[in-house]
Amino acid sequence: MFRQFKRPYRSNIWRHGLYYSCIVILFFLFMNIMAFQRNCADLEGENNIDPGGTTFVSNLGNGDIKNNVFQERKLNSRKSQKVVFKNKLRKLMDILESNLEKTFPNDAPEISFEKYFPDRQLYCDDIANISDMTYMASGWTKAVYKGLYKGTPVAIKTIDVKGQDVTTCMSTGMSQSACYVKAAKKIVKEIVILQALAGENVLKVLGFCLPSNADDNQFVAMVTELGEAVDLIRLLQMSWEDRLKVCLDITRIVDFMKRTPYGSMSMNDFRRQQFVLVRGNLKLSDVDDTEFEDPHCRNSNECDITFSSANFSQKSLCQHRRCVQYNEKRNLFNAGRHFVTILLPHGAPLRLQPIINSVMNGYTNLTMTSEELLSQMNKIVTLYKSGWYLNRSKSISKHRLHYKKLEHTDLPGQYDYRCRLSLSMATCTVSVFDLQEAEDLCNSDQDCKGFVVAQQTTWSGRHVIHLKNGIGAPSIRPNTTLYIKPTAL
Repeated sequence: MFRQFKRPYRSNIWRHGLYYSCIVILFFLFMNIMAFQRNCADLEGENNIDPGGTTFVSNLGNGDIKNNVFQERKLNSRKSQKVVFKNKLRKLMDILESNLEKTFPNDAPEISFEKYFPDRQLYCDDIANISDMTYMASGWTKAVYKGLYKGTPVAIKTIDVKGQDVTTCMSTGMSQSACYVKAAKKIVKEIVILQALAGENVLKVLGFCLPSNADDNQFVAMVTELGEAVDLIRLLQMSWEDRLKVCLDITRIVDFMKRTPYGSMSMNDFRRQQFVLVRGNLKLSDVDDTEFEDPHCRNSNECDITFSSANFSQKSLCQHRRCVQYNEKRNLFNAGRHFVTILLPHGAPLRLQPIINSVMNGYTNLTMTSEELLSQMNKIVTLYKSGWYLNRSKSISKHRLHYKKLEHTDLPGQYDYRCRLSLSMATCTVSVFDLQEAEDLCNSDQDCKGFVVAQQTTWSGRHVIHLKNGIGAPSIRPNTTLYIKPTAL
């Protein structure tokens, strides 16, 4: 009897426990749902306020709310990076000004810049020991020298005390010290920005020296990797492949400037002189006249972009009190005017011309964004690397001449001649996709009697060959092969 009572008793307890558990779970679910709705309402209210402070009514769904929350977090992250960047710049400006104006007492401890520049390699003593200092150029504010540091070529930027910036400032009645501080701030700004933007297409800062007092003017300097000036004549003398690399790099730079962590970057004085070539790579080098935000606006009428020198203008939208894509469009137009439209079309393979024309139009008429133009430039590079531009057919390849092949053979310093768009100023050195293209080039050149293939390749992986206008007595040399045209035998 006890067992008969025990079974229904246990069954009742189990049922009551299940009911109570379900009630508790439902209660917690209800409370969580209410909290979730309240949080969503708060988020929706926050997302209905744009950065400009205006409010608007939205019919966003849950997916849109999540996307907006993600974008808001991303925006806050960029804002925090921008604040850190501005604080670092302001702090270094204050240190520089205090040192030069002797605001700090003489017995004050030396200020360490390691916390601001942990990757700094060269210090004041190192810069003073740079040898073979040679003047290179000067601008409005700075003078540039080249030298050797432990056998490595470097560039040194310092204040030009006889430059226009300092002399014009002094003509207004300001002291030389005050004018020097004003000019030196531009170098400090450049140090901060170049290190903040460090990347493949930005000039690398190796070190710097800021003065400890007004008597150390000669030591205000920034040391960077050594680059070659971007001269128009030098650019036009390049092979089309090297000019393609320059156009690819400037497109990368403009696209990068659009999306820096500190905002959309503008160059107020966009010129070729603000770039250098370092081992064939185009790099941004002069950034003292830059800003990191699109202009403020109240309406779209204030966002017209005008290029008076080219008699061209384009409208930009005013959103969240900013002129959208203003800096990007200015940079694109100037990059096209100073680089792409001059360098890309001339000497390009015929089969690539349609894509090149679309890129030219994108730069000239601003019909593409920097991201779209970079995609098109990468497409051109890919097609060029693959040999697609050659447009070969089997019927043509059957009628090739049979060149005589001499392995481990060369004609060093012999039978060299100059040809158009050569990689070298003194020889006819060109790049080819393969051996067949090398033979076709030699066949089309009446002066060519053969060519030498070495193991050297270009930035795109193409083979480098040296065309010769004679044969003579070849020399033995490893890793080279001489091909002799049949008509030259």
